Amino acid sequence: MIQKIKFGTDGWRAIIAQEYTVENVARVSFATAQWVKANFENPSIVIGHDCRFAGELFVETAVKVFISEGVNVKMAKGFVSTPMISLGAVKLECSLGVVITASHNPPSYNGYKLKSHHGGPLTPSSVQEVEDQIPDVNPVDLTKVSLNSPLVEVVDLETMYVDHVRANFDIEAIEKSGLNLMYDECMALDKMQ
Repeated sequence: MIQKIKFGTDGWRAIIAQEYTVENVARVSFATAQWVKANFENPSIVIGHDCRFAGELFVETAVKVFISEGVNVKMAKGFVSTPMISLGAVKLECSLGVVITASHNPPSYNGYKLKSHHGGPLTPSSVQEVEDQIPDVNPVDLTKVSLNSPLVEVVDLETMYVDHVRANFDIEAIEKSGLNLMYDECMALDKMQ
């Protein structure tokens, strides 16, 4: 049975090994590649993953699909946050950012978020255009595509992000402010559910 993939806010999220599989990530990546090729003259995508289960596997799947379609890829070294992909899209002048993350969803989920060339969310109409192009089956033979391609460049988005923060915020003033900041992710997740 063909699984219909539906995008929500900013992208697609599903339970790992149920709907969120290598084949379905490849299907979404194929649609993403078609969209970026139709909308940019020299398409490029910056991509990374968070620390969820199999993030690296899903990034490698997407990258194989992108390069099989002739799209240049900037692949993050190690796991990254969504803001790092957003900044990478801007600083590396990429057509699109893709981050493999399910954001605030439980650990059994993963996701596929799309970030525009300006770093913010892709417009709802553009997200719909990507969704509308998702094929019923993955058309790319992943076993025949190597990540060792001139279309792939590994980039250090973490260093880029930290350097950007240091250059744009008065860290010394923050340190001297006397403020004590705390963030409880578990509490934030409870409020969202």
